[in-house]
Amino acid sequence: MIDYMEHVLRSFEQCTGWNRDNSYENVTATSENLLSFRVPSGVKFQVSNKSTPNTFTTFELSNNKVINGSLAYLYTNCQGLENYVSNSRDILLQEASETYRQIRPLYPCHSLRSSSDGAKEFGPSSLWYGRMYYPTSTLEAMVVSRSSAQTQFVAKCISSLANASVLTLYWQKDSGQNCQEWVASTNEGLLGYRILHNFVGSQSKLNTSLYNDSSLSVGGELWFGVLNTTPACSTTLRYCTHSANTGKPLTLTLSWNPLFGHVSSTYSVKTSSGATFSSKYDFNLYSIESNLSFGCDLWRRGHTKQLDQRRTEPLDAPNTNSSVFSKERVQKKQGPKEDSPMFYHLMAGSTSSQKLIEDLNVTFASSLQKLTKEKSTIQRFENSLIDANFASVWKLSTSLRHKNLRVLWEGKYKGFLISAGAEFTGAPLELPSNLAGESKTPALIRPGKFGIQLQYST
Repeated sequence: MIDYMEHVLRSFEQCTGWNRDNSYENVTATSENLLSFRVPSGVKFQVSNKSTPNTFTTFELSNNKVINGSLAYLYTNCQGLENYVSNSRDILLQEASETYRQIRPLYPCHSLRSSSDGAKEFGPSSLWYGRMYYPTSTLEAMVVSRSSAQTQFVAKCISSLANASVLTLYWQKDSGQNCQEWVASTNEGLLGYRILHNFVGSQSKLNTSLYNDSSLSVGGELWFGVLNTTPACSTTLRYCTHSANTGKPLTLTLSWNPLFGHVSSTYSVKTSSGATFSSKYDFNLYSIESNLSFGCDLWRRGHTKQLDQRRTEPLDAPNTNSSVFSKERVQKKQGPKEDSPMFYHLMAGSTSSQKLIEDLNVTFASSLQKLTKEKSTIQRFENSLIDANFASVWKLSTSLRHKNLRVLWEGKYKGFLISAGAEFTGAPLELPSNLAGESKTPALIRPGKFGIQLQYST
């Protein structure tokens, strides 16, 4: 379950027009949400409050062998943020839970419109966040600054009495088709560069679908530790598309780390509006070791309720998990305009020209009908996800190499966001040192950790 402060940060990004899915850091977010979801450990209780439209506070208390607590405060000068931040009673479960990330292709009209409108509508905004942990007296701070529509500066700092303080700076530039990121950290003098390039969607000869709703992205990262002179790098390919017959989205990724010889491929598909399946295969070229992981989530619907009308975006805007396309529903209800031919603006010519236009319309009529059908099928499936009021979700993942099973339940009850789960492992039991050499304890399926987390916000 997403913490309240993380929800405010994502709402800030959405309000300022920043797309977190167009970053190399989140290029494999879908498979990670389904396979490597976080299972709570111990008992954690979190209470949050929006005291003013620009200030937010959170108090957290946890009990994992010892009692810990934290107090967080967030301030932002972003205008209109209250339209995106929801309390625990009103927030949709698919927005509060980490799940499948829907990626829409970015066409040239999007970047042109964002650049022209951004100069008129965009206003610089900033976000300040701080959290103090007790009893360790560890301080966590973050500053996010949006100076222009395409740039973002992020500074993160952790100060602790027991360990050395760490300061990390991020400078990000997102032009739509390319997203570049420069990173500098005081931890080992780490310097990094990330880039993600989106290939503009176009009709492929190998693609039999007329309505091309696919997205192909290729990115990489370079890291270098100045103090220990250690390099690191990786590259990833991501392909997102929809089934033309059912409208169901799927995502494929292929990652490669040439220094360590690690190759990873993932396949994630939303089989229905209430079920998602993901698989991952890892292979090392040097050690010849491999691993196969599976994960899924199953959603249960609750009572139907009317969505908040303020969460609407234009039809031709890039899609995110929380986007709502009100104009799509209006056009879908109205239906296509059958009386308007394809080249109606050229019908005022001669008789021979009109005959030629009529022949063209007859020739391409079947193709146009197929395009409209495929587009409406995809949009109908997306609208079913946006309009759904889910009450709970079950998440499961397993790994053949590690022989573990993760189980997580997330839901809403009486205004509370509840997350409860356990991780079962097949590792052998640890024996005392005086009995370690006598016999081997057989591996048993036992809970490695379990816990529950409750969140309440107003």
